[in-house]
Amino acid sequence: MKKNSFSKLLFTLFFFCIPFIVKANYDAVIDGSSVRIRDKATTDGTILYTVNYNTSISVVDKTLIEGNGCDTKWLKIIYKNKTGYVCSKYVKFVNNSYSGINVIDWTSRVNANNVSVRQTPTTSAKSLDTLTLGANVRIMNTTTSKNSGCSSNTWYQIQYYGDKKGYICSSYVTSKTDITATDEEYAKTLKSAGFPDSYIPYLTYLHKKYPSWTFTPKILNKNFATAVSSEEGKNYMQTTNDNYRTSKTPAEGSSWFKVNSGVIAFYLDPRNFLTEERIFMFEKLDYDASLENQYLDLVKSIFAGGKLADEKYTVPMVNAGKTNKISPVHIASRIVQEVTANGSDSTNGTEFTWKGKKYSGYYNFFNIGAYQTDGVSAITRGLAYAAKLVDDDKNRSLWNNIQTAITEGSRFLANGYVNKGQGTLYYQKFNVSPDAYFDSYTHQYMTNIQAPATEGNKSYNSYNKANLLNNVFIFEIPVYNNMPEYTSLPNSGDKNNNLKSLSIDGYSITPVFDKDVLTYEVWIPAIVNKLKINASAESSKATVTGSGEIELINDDTDITITVTAETGDEKKYIISIRRVNDNTPAEDVLKSANLNVNGNYIKVSSNNLSSFEKQIESTGSKSSVIKNSSGALMSDNSKLTTNSTLTMTTALETKTFTVVVSGDTSGDGEATILDLLQMQKYIIGAGKLSGANFIAGDTSNDNSITILDLLQVQKHIVEGKPL
Repeated sequence: MKKNSFSKLLFTLFFFCIPFIVKANYDAVIDGSSVRIRDKATTDGTILYTVNYNTSISVVDKTLIEGNGCDTKWLKIIYKNKTGYVCSKYVKFVNNSYSGINVIDWTSRVNANNVSVRQTPTTSAKSLDTLTLGANVRIMNTTTSKNSGCSSNTWYQIQYYGDKKGYICSSYVTSKTDITATDEEYAKTLKSAGFPDSYIPYLTYLHKKYPSWTFTPKILNKNFATAVSSEEGKNYMQTTNDNYRTSKTPAEGSSWFKVNSGVIAFYLDPRNFLTEERIFMFEKLDYDASLENQYLDLVKSIFAGGKLADEKYTVPMVNAGKTNKISPVHIASRIVQEVTANGSDSTNGTEFTWKGKKYSGYYNFFNIGAYQTDGVSAITRGLAYAAKLVDDDKNRSLWNNIQTAITEGSRFLANGYVNKGQGTLYYQKFNVSPDAYFDSYTHQYMTNIQAPATEGNKSYNSYNKANLLNNVFIFEIPVYNNMPEYTSLPNSGDKNNNLKSLSIDGYSITPVFDKDVLTYEVWIPAIVNKLKINASAESSKATVTGSGEIELINDDTDITITVTAETGDEKKYIISIRRVNDNTPAEDVLKSANLNVNGNYIKVSSNNLSSFEKQIESTGSKSSVIKNSSGALMSDNSKLTTNSTLTMTTALETKTFTVVVSGDTSGDGEATILDLLQMQKYIIGAGKLSGANFIAGDTSNDNSITILDLLQVQKHIVEGKPL
């Protein structure tokens, strides 16, 4: 067999022997000190690693394994791409599968937008913060306070954004226990329909209150985390919370910002809106003939006495719904979302200027084609669309009267969305339905990520006011694959979870500490059984665990330093400690490579950095760092100079040596006329040379600078003889 063919065969066999499981089923951390990972499920097994608190591991299977030495049985795990076993009592399961997504549970949440947290239980008190719809809070105490501006006269003292405290009117807080219920028989019905367990408590509560409501699961066959990622950059919110937005620069106008993946996940997760006030975001938006006689009143109620409640607007909305086979309630909700209950310049025929020419008498109730750009306001561009100045569709009529604008705008909504598989408010914002005509994550009606929740709430309020909530309603609720057990809005506060410093008393870690480098090594003598690890956080609001005095039981120990930001976000730094039996001093290690070492000085005859590095590597040192005389790391094309430094880590110690280039008394890396002059002045007493500069001038290595050294340097300059 040819050598090349044999190599290919070996590679092929090796490739097919590589295990393809690159990620285990469950993420976990070590919950104990000096915990051994063994090669077998017994304390008689070989110790592969010794790890400490918060070390990340992957559990292959939650099945407990019988074995000796562990009263809670063993778990099979993967650590550093190696399979091993850990006593299960030292394992804590976590969920790290959803990067950027807050997967913590909640007990109470804010149920409205822009809710003030007050210093004391009254609306006249100072506002401490403004909370967004869905923000998690913890109720600490309840206070009754009449005439305080709270409709329920009840205030909650809450804890929010980590450790902040304040008061909030109880009307704006919903507790999970108030919107969930149990019913074993109905749970079976929901499960058989395809709803996961996490949906069931909410839907059970709604079913008990409104038995006529029907809940239909829509199995999307989409991974939840993938959907979140696919929605990035397409969702805006009016917020100044840096933990919600991706940038402090507005994405549109002066107050709309793109939101991060944590916010997207929260509003994308249907379970967060399975409440009486928000579930209408999942309502099927077809025209319902059974509500034909109620639609006009329903539409009027949506505008709550505003200008657009007048029948010259609401009657066309009802007619447009029937014509286009779309719910008039949806039409009205969309209009109030776009132009408010009193309308705007988009709905009153306002004069506008387009490319230097004035126009008037055009209407755009849905703000179709309205967006701000190039110094043109959104309203102006929307009216230009209504006047067909920015649209080449010759078959579309001019929207130059109220009836036409509402009918044609509704047709746009019906034919472009409701009748194209985006027949709920949710699907119009998040185009994830497998029945949608357009590609997933495209053709989304609005960028406002809160729009489905706020528009759905308007529909609910309208039905509630008309006493129609006991009617039959059909809600199509999306179900994703691989959903986390919970999603919450991102924690607010300081997100900084960087270390400011990391060191070990008496030893140097490798590489040199950098806050963005997460793994380090250190070698110590086998006789050392304790180390003190020092670590401090960049932020005063962050906490650090895992540092301090560490007892070493095994020769290989991994220490995890965890930095937890105020928001709860963690960053883990790992130091791998290796105990070895080599007690050779660093000076002797260098001498073994035939280097001229005297105390803290290394004398070399050449300024070739590459050759010097190869000599250092040949010593088998654990790490080495070479810096110039100014303390900067030397680049590959640099040359050694007198007063360069080498910091080397061996099994015994980390030590810094000063490099001396023979003949280079001036420290420029070369033996020149300048060096001859400095040496001559030293000999006659007219100049000084000390330390590395003196050793550089002592080319004969007799601990003095004499005429002989002058002659040697001169021959090197003139004849090229080595020093």
